[in-house]
Amino acid sequence: MSQVFISAGGRQAVSELIRSRFDADVRLIHDADGAPRLVGADEEISISHSRHYAALMVSTEGRCGVDIEEPRIEQLTRVRAKFLTPEELAAPIDLLMAWTAKEAVFKAAGTPGLGLSMIDTLSQPGFALIPDGRRFRLSSTVTPDYTLTSALPDD
Repeated sequence: MSQVFISAGGRQAVSELIRSRFDADVRLIHDADGAPRLVGADEEISISHSRHYAALMVSTEGRCGVDIEEPRIEQLTRVRAKFLTPEELAAPIDLLMAWTAKEAVFKAAGTPGLGLSMIDTLSQPGFALIPDGRRFRLSSTVTPDYTLTSALPDD
């Protein structure tokens, strides 16, 4: 089972989200690769924040990933060749959706050296594929204020 919690408040809201979902003795730490981890809880987590929002994904299904972004199409348009696959570059694609999907998969994969342009979000709708053959289930929410995508391994 996995759940995603969203709060207004950006970076500072992350601690509040964790406190509201876990016992007081649960602590947030970061692994050597920067991935967040909870001490005192069995669940895996992923954290994302934008300027005005924070997202916390909690999973009992193993490593997970979440990304929340506010609209920033001009910036993503400038760097699209760095994060899209050649097939994605040639297709009409929602850049914010592609970005959040790739960021969420990157976090869920936990694979050193995995570049965003190596993550295929086009071949199988609702899923993302990475070069080592793993597939990730994607779930997205799009609002006028933000786009949020979560990713879980599809075992």
